[in-house]
Amino acid sequence: MTVLLSIIWFLIIISVIVVVHEFGHFIFAKIFKTRVEEFSIGFGPALFKIPGKETTFRFNIIPLGGYVRLAGEEVLEEGYTDTDPALFYNKKPFQKFLIAFAGPLFSFLLGYFLFVGIAGVYGFPEVMVERLGRDSVALQAGLEPGDIIKTANGEYVFNPSILEMEIASGKPLELIVIRNGEEVNVTLIPELTNDRAIFTFYDIENAEALNLKNKEIVSLNGEEDLYLVMSRMENGDPIEIQLEDGSVIEGKLAQYSYFPPTYETGIVYATFSNVIAKGNDFFQHGDKIIEINGVAINNGSDLQNIIYRTQLNTGELMFAVSGKEIINEYKPFSDDALEVLVERNGQIINIDLPKEEFLDFIVQPGILEVPYENWHPKGIEALTVPIQWANNLIALTFRSFGQLFTGRLSADQLAGPVGAAAIIGQAAMVGFDAILNLTALITISLGVFNLIPIPGLDGGRIVFSIYEMITRKRVSPKVEAIVNTIGFLFLIFLMIFVTYNDIMRFF
Repeated sequence: MTVLLSIIWFLIIISVIVVVHEFGHFIFAKIFKTRVEEFSIGFGPALFKIPGKETTFRFNIIPLGGYVRLAGEEVLEEGYTDTDPALFYNKKPFQKFLIAFAGPLFSFLLGYFLFVGIAGVYGFPEVMVERLGRDSVALQAGLEPGDIIKTANGEYVFNPSILEMEIASGKPLELIVIRNGEEVNVTLIPELTNDRAIFTFYDIENAEALNLKNKEIVSLNGEEDLYLVMSRMENGDPIEIQLEDGSVIEGKLAQYSYFPPTYETGIVYATFSNVIAKGNDFFQHGDKIIEINGVAINNGSDLQNIIYRTQLNTGELMFAVSGKEIINEYKPFSDDALEVLVERNGQIINIDLPKEEFLDFIVQPGILEVPYENWHPKGIEALTVPIQWANNLIALTFRSFGQLFTGRLSADQLAGPVGAAAIIGQAAMVGFDAILNLTALITISLGVFNLIPIPGLDGGRIVFSIYEMITRKRVSPKVEAIVNTIGFLFLIFLMIFVTYNDIMRFF
């Protein structure tokens, strides 16, 4: 049922997004009196067609994507002499530019429209401080747990990731936070971190009994530069860690992730609470998890640490390192069963369940309540705030695609139709507001992606139009056809690549 629901929502969302995008091309083609031969939703054989006076509206069997076919759009021969003013080929360069740009423009407009609606009906999530790192700059600046970060350098903040990107620039941040209903000004100056890494090992003796937090690593496999040593190692290699107290840990490497120095403030954000939003056979709506296997649970961070621990098997160990100091450790539970204490209607209830069942349940989207109320902008802000938020996401998406092409962002992080369907299915489990937010994000991503100057995309056609405006010469039809073919082959390869990654990631 979940898979079917994911597919249904995926088809609905993609159809809406594609229709709006293609309608942009369609309406601007009509404005410039360009003959539109076909408005097609999907690809492959037609399910049915609706013939119009000038345009055939076609609905195809594969509801992924769509296109608008313009008369004179695919001229291949040199010396083409048809002077019909309704042909796209005969339009002025600025008209070609606007017709091509109209698709992404309408994608952005749909994003603006959705965010304005979301702001009015559901509101925007707040960015709440859950806790602060020991001796962190955020703690020294005067931030406190429970603070709601409203603005950063004058712009509203609705997502920790956006704020972290500003922090990563290293520039000072002027924050306005809400504390006990009052606005408080806080100046944050990000601090450059050490090299950091997360290690996971197996074949560790008495992993459950180790206590490594705040200890320093003296050497790794006999060498002091642990990051250099780790860069040469592969999963399964033996490892020996000597600590400052003289103790030695031996095992084998399971996984290693390295994080170069970056600017941080030490804020840990509240993204979910320890209160159950949706019950199952063990838990009820409103249950507050207060302890698991003797470990106190006060907030979402505490619960997240338990989730990490339940994912570890006997003999496995995971810890995070900053410089040479172990700043966090995650040890497996000695028993396959968990003893969970919850507060239910003023009473303490003891729940025993296998850790696999707990893990499968607790990581589902929408299972845990969020620890804050959504903010509903009022007055003119009901319009300006969602527009600003959409602008931030557009800028972020452009930046992400730029990092993709410069190698700073891995292509493995791209999602195709399979990945989108899986993510949409997860959003459907959370609620309709999550579906609307995801739809807005996807349509913005589609708009940005189509502006990439790759032949076969709107961005490629925009480049040809700009070339014509600058040189006052048309691009050779043969050259354009060859370049477009190369672009389409690249896009097909990209689609195959991301679909394969999606299958590996989600199945």
